[in-house]
Amino acid sequence: MRISLFFKIFGLSLLIAAPPLLIGAILLEKSILLETRQQLQSDNLLLMRELSRSLAMPLLNGDRLGIEDNLSVFEHAKGVLDIQVLDRNGHLMGELFPHHSPDSPQSKNSLLLNSSKNSQNGSFPETNPHHRLDLRTRITFQGLPVGHLILSISDTPYRKVQKNIRETFLLLGGGSVALALAGSLILAAFLSRPIRELRDAALRLIKGEFSPVAPPVIADETSDLVTAFNSMAQEILHKELLEKALARYVSRDVAESLILHPERIHLGGVRQEAVILFCDIRNFTRLSSKLAPEEVVEILNSYFDAFIDLVFRYHGSVNNIMGDGLMIIFGIPEFLPSHPELAVACALEMRATIETLSSERIHAGKPHVDFGFGLHIGFGILGNIGSRNRMEYTVIGDAVNIASRIEQEASAGEILISRDILQRIPEEKRPTIRDKRSLSPDGVDHTLEVYVV
Repeated sequence: MRISLFFKIFGLSLLIAAPPLLIGAILLEKSILLETRQQLQSDNLLLMRELSRSLAMPLLNGDRLGIEDNLSVFEHAKGVLDIQVLDRNGHLMGELFPHHSPDSPQSKNSLLLNSSKNSQNGSFPETNPHHRLDLRTRITFQGLPVGHLILSISDTPYRKVQKNIRETFLLLGGGSVALALAGSLILAAFLSRPIRELRDAALRLIKGEFSPVAPPVIADETSDLVTAFNSMAQEILHKELLEKALARYVSRDVAESLILHPERIHLGGVRQEAVILFCDIRNFTRLSSKLAPEEVVEILNSYFDAFIDLVFRYHGSVNNIMGDGLMIIFGIPEFLPSHPELAVACALEMRATIETLSSERIHAGKPHVDFGFGLHIGFGILGNIGSRNRMEYTVIGDAVNIASRIEQEASAGEILISRDILQRIPEEKRPTIRDKRSLSPDGVDHTLEVYVV
């Protein structure tokens, strides 16, 4: 499941801010309630002690009128629910209900008699419907108990203050959540913009297109990521350009082998068997002297363009373009038993392609050329020849020289292969032999047997 960066940041902000706000609200609620009750108890107990002294004598005399007169001072007292005076036997001697109609005296007496008898100096059981606190104190005369005074008060006025504080706290909490929301939006936008640009750039890079991503204005880890991505993308494009350039000179399998094994790209070489194919235009010097330079280049490109695709199809490598000729190698970077057969098959298809192209050019009124081919197999030194700044992956040695000498003996349209190549091709796959020759080319100290195919 995909979750946007904004919701992740906002959720984290709430996770950080919400628990402290919730815990703070709970603690504040309990603290206010406890302090309210303690304050009510402290304030009213002092008042009850003063009232109990003034009630002692009327209570001893059974003077109900005097008791009621003393209680009348609470007629308009804030928060007082009721006041009751009991004699030593628990009989009701006087009561006052400042703010509501009196309940049944029997039920009141029952409630008072069932109150905690241990509340000598102010325990306060609470009845939830009225948020009431019952405070009880003894009435004494010369140290002797003569009755009890019970004061029931409501903490509703104080709860209103508590509610106001709670609402203020919730307002502050809501403001904090709003700030977290706004901060999350800003931070998500700040972080997501370069990330989206990196994503888009990566998608373009997959398609072979790339333009550097602009780093954020404020340098941070995101800008480091953008810088690293730009560097990586440039390296990838550079490598891709090198691969494309490499693929123009060697077959794809050779290019992939060199890319996967870059350790092979070093000065020096190894002794390895390979098939060397040379092809060259016959009488090219005479032809080029009669044509404009543009026409000469057009002729070469038209033929070489078709040749190179064929060479790659037969797993060969165009090792060198020598003006009007090509040097093609089969067996690099790894020689396979099928390479002699593939090399000969490639030469045969190249000749057929030359005939087709020449026929088309003659029909179009354009000049055409003929090629001669020479192939040989042997061991040579395979490696990167040159300097550290400019190297050529090639084969050198007697096998290359012999293949070149054989090609020079070929007439227009002829393919000459050495005896060594013919013997390496299974009999059922050998090409048709048109002729057999013995050559003694310059630079070779023995006679060469070659076959015209």
